[in-house]
Formats: sequence, C-alpha cells, structure tokens
Amino acid sequence: MLTLFVSVNKSFRDTFDLKQLEVWVERAWPITVSKASECERVVAVKDGEPVAAWRLRGAFPTDETYAVSDGSSRDRTGLALGEALPILPAYRSGLPHLRRGVAVASLDLIPLPAERD
Repeated sequence: MLTLFVSVNKSFRDTFDLKQLEVWVERAWPITVSKASECERVVAVKDGEPVAAWRLRGAFPTDETYAVSDGSSRDRTGLALGEALPILPAYRSGLPHLRRGVAVASLDLIPLPAERD
C-alpha cells in the first residue's frame, strides 16, 4: 500500500488543531500528480514522527513550480484530503527519512474501505 509522507517541520505548531494542519498538508508539493495519486493515505511528519494522517482523495496540479536539478521546473502538486485517520504503528516503522518535502513508501497496510458519497 503506497503512503505519501509530507514534512510539516517548518509549518507545524503545537497549537494547531487538525483543520489548521490540513491547510499545510494540502499545499503544493514537489511530486507529480500521477505519483501522488497512486497513494491511498497521506501522513504529516514533524521531526521524524507522524503527527496526523488522512485518506488521500486525490491530487491536482497547482500554479506553483519547483526547480529540477537539470535547471528545468515542474508543477507542484496539491492534495485533496479525505477523512482523518488514526496514526498507525506501521507509519513509524515505514517512515522514510524526511526533513522536508515528500516521500512515498510502500507499507503493509489493510486497504481502506471505499469512500461513501
């Protein structure tokens, strides 16, 4: 199961509630829409620890870009978050080293049930 981890090291505050944190998690990330869309969940990470998790409902291009090592630029990707999920032990054990930006990891998780409309 692919899980998207996003660093909130620079934006997270201990006083944030879940809705305030969502604003920072949904923002523009240096990952392609197709790669982000392959993930089922997104986990916010602060100082190497998961602080929140959500169902990932989708990904979309934004107006922001990021520089690539060859000098070109690529669109940043925004995230559409679904319901909040519990922080699972598997997130800690499968957590990639992440100081900033994003990372995708394959974790041994039970798939989420289909979303209800």
